Amino acid sequence: MAALASAQGCGSISDAPNRAVSPERVSSPASQTGKPSTDKAPPAPAFPREIPPIGKLPYSPEIELAPPIEIIPAPAQPTLLETGLASWYGPRFHGKLTASGEVFNQEKFTAAHRTLPWGSRVKVINLANGKSVEVRINDRGPFAKGRVIDVSRAAARALGMVQSGITTVRIEWLSGSETNNLALDDKQTR
Repeated sequence: MAALASAQGCGSISDAPNRAVSPERVSSPASQTGKPSTDKAPPAPAFPREIPPIGKLPYSPEIELAPPIEIIPAPAQPTLLETGLASWYGPRFHGKLTASGEVFNQEKFTAAHRTLPWGSRVKVINLANGKSVEVRINDRGPFAKGRVIDVSRAAARALGMVQSGITTVRIEWLSGSETNNLALDDKQTR
């Protein structure tokens, strides 16, 4: 069995599992016969002297160009428009057309302003008590001297100004986009 193991080049086999085999007991075929081994390593493959240039790959924008950086808009910051007197309007105009053509409903959070575009959203803050409400501009006004905004009865209730009728407010414009679809929806429900 030892002859078989040495012929295959595996070395000697020990019958003791924990005993190390000394390197002197393992011999190569050259040391056994005294002649050099005729086993030669295979020759290295021959490489061409010149390496042909690697052709350019076709242009692929997905690989060469980085994806564009997505710009995420900052949250809409309110813009201070004005500070002044606010009043409210309700029962006398309920069910009538506003300047935008929308039917006025005193229980919706809407308002009248002289210059803001239809559909603009503004935050009205009562400076006397700190209460605020967001309203949508759907009418023109107020026409009384010294007033900056007329709010609906529902908005006046939220601001705590129904009893007084007039209060000092600060108006902050929340959006610049016009929303004409809301006005059209109310026209169709008449």
